[in-house]
Amino acid sequence: MYKPIGIKNDLLLMLILLLFFAKNGRSEIRSSCQKMGLENSDSILIRIRVGYEQRRALAFERLHSKPLVREAVMPPIFPGGSNFSRNYSYSLIDFAFKCFWLNEQIGAANSALIENCNYYIGYPQAYKDKDSFYWASDELCRIIEFFGSRGALRAGLVSKEAEEKIFLMMWQYSKTQSKVVNTEYKISKTWHIDESENHHIQRFYCAWHFAKFLKEQLLYKNLKYDDGFTASEHFAAWNDYIKQWILERGRRGLFIEMANDGYGLETLKGIYNFYDFGTDKQLRELSGKLLDFYWAVWAQEQLNGVRGGGKSRVYPEESSRGRTPFWKMAWYYLGINELSVPEGNLYTLITSNYRMPLVVMDIALDIAGRKNYEITQRQQGLAEKGFFTPPVYHLAENGGLVRYSYCTPEFIAGTLLCDARPYEDWTMISSQNRWVGVIFNGNPDSRIYAQCQTGKDQRAYNQFWCVQKKGSIIVQKLKDQLYSRGAGKMQLWISKINIGDLVEKNGWVFMKTNGSYTAIKCIDSDYSWKEMKMGNWLVCNKDYSPVILEVARQVEFTDYDAFQKKVLKLKYTLKNELLTYSSLNGDILTLSLDYKDRPTVNGVKTNLEPDMGIISPFVQSQFDSGIIKIVKDNRNLVLDFKLN
Repeated sequence: MYKPIGIKNDLLLMLILLLFFAKNGRSEIRSSCQKMGLENSDSILIRIRVGYEQRRALAFERLHSKPLVREAVMPPIFPGGSNFSRNYSYSLIDFAFKCFWLNEQIGAANSALIENCNYYIGYPQAYKDKDSFYWASDELCRIIEFFGSRGALRAGLVSKEAEEKIFLMMWQYSKTQSKVVNTEYKISKTWHIDESENHHIQRFYCAWHFAKFLKEQLLYKNLKYDDGFTASEHFAAWNDYIKQWILERGRRGLFIEMANDGYGLETLKGIYNFYDFGTDKQLRELSGKLLDFYWAVWAQEQLNGVRGGGKSRVYPEESSRGRTPFWKMAWYYLGINELSVPEGNLYTLITSNYRMPLVVMDIALDIAGRKNYEITQRQQGLAEKGFFTPPVYHLAENGGLVRYSYCTPEFIAGTLLCDARPYEDWTMISSQNRWVGVIFNGNPDSRIYAQCQTGKDQRAYNQFWCVQKKGSIIVQKLKDQLYSRGAGKMQLWISKINIGDLVEKNGWVFMKTNGSYTAIKCIDSDYSWKEMKMGNWLVCNKDYSPVILEVARQVEFTDYDAFQKKVLKLKYTLKNELLTYSSLNGDILTLSLDYKDRPTVNGVKTNLEPDMGIISPFVQSQFDSGIIKIVKDNRNLVLDFKLN
């Protein structure tokens, strides 16, 4: 159960390091620690972790005395839906949360909660609308856990009127929307997904936490939901389901909405509340293990809080941005980047008792010490026949998808490896807006990535397929209609931030970044440029032209000219619809342009069902074993996703 962690004072060294850290940044602290012989020591990592409460206090202080800024209720997003009230609810609940946390404007905070409840009470259409009601429910439940009549921090700050309104709203929602039949897991193995992955967990999270409160309320504890079960029965059923759901994610590659920096937050927020407020030890421990696993995978695939590697469901306006919620959380967990004030669902993460294990912190912070390495991660994504689209997805036993990343201190290059399949083979939550490309150290928005143009809905499905070995990537758009859906012209985004010295030679485009060199070539096609404020689009004039992307460390070449000369000597052939390319690292990559064969590296076909669910120098797990090993130097952590 949640036990509050207060702001602590430690030794003078901790204070000196934290102040120096805030002023000068992590790189200078690490340099100073090296001189003291303390780099990566437990004492340094512990002091960074202990400083979490101080950083959180600094962030909340920025919100001191801030008034309520009420967001407007907007027209429905989709025909037949309720008015769009998500941002309206966030504004009210965010305001209430910060007021209770800082113990200020308590009357106004309760008024905001009552206003939010009054909007939904007696409005059944809003309870059914997936785009509004439950998005801020994790924050609302956390407010009750902390500040309600039985609160763990300051009991009674939430007024009796506000609490009664909240429970009435929870009852009205749960009575119609929570159904015990949806807790089935023996057949589905929890891989039947309602609406989308993040919607699915938001719905069952609400059902669980609302029932947790309602089963203790005299007014509601004996009432039956529309499906004939009481709140206690719903809570028990969802509790069992959630444990199975967590076990499956630990065994089979985490999430379908892969490495997503937006929807990922909506997925994780419920897990944080299971960890803090679960009523049985097993659920709390499993939730902590899943968070450890998630953050370990994140840690090895990020540069200063910016995550690289292949992703899904990344909308065009988000693709070029690195200052994500997880980048912001790096300041709290690791003391890097810049102070980010709480907002939205970050309130849940920031006020949780969860902390990264030392081994995960070490992986995240020691970018130079990690050196160069590859990550292979097996993913779920294929659909059972006929279940690739909402309202319910059925995931196939064989995921059919592998995330591959090549990581160096200067860049992370990543793709999604798969067969060229019709788009209906994939669940849409896997195939939508897949992101492949490179992030560069030095600035959160410094990146190059492939992305097909999209229509007004900003959605494209199964856009392309790839082959990659280390920093060498070939990506090709898949054909329209049968294979891809909603995918326009093939293009590559080249950020203007920390990427410059652009040179065009013999069809190759060269550029340099902080510590890296990059080269791009459209095979069998010319290209054109589309200039934007923050970067440029390189657009292939032939839609289905394969594109080669080479990225390398500057330290591997005498200078920029030497890199260009070596790239210009690289050979490729296009014969009988087979592209064969001798890469910068000397590897032979092939891509079958007629889709008849799987891509190969050095004559070996891409293995889409590897025995290892994830393998890197830092995180290893045999697929479906439930045993995760997290290691770095003399630190190690074993996570066991089994019910004891």
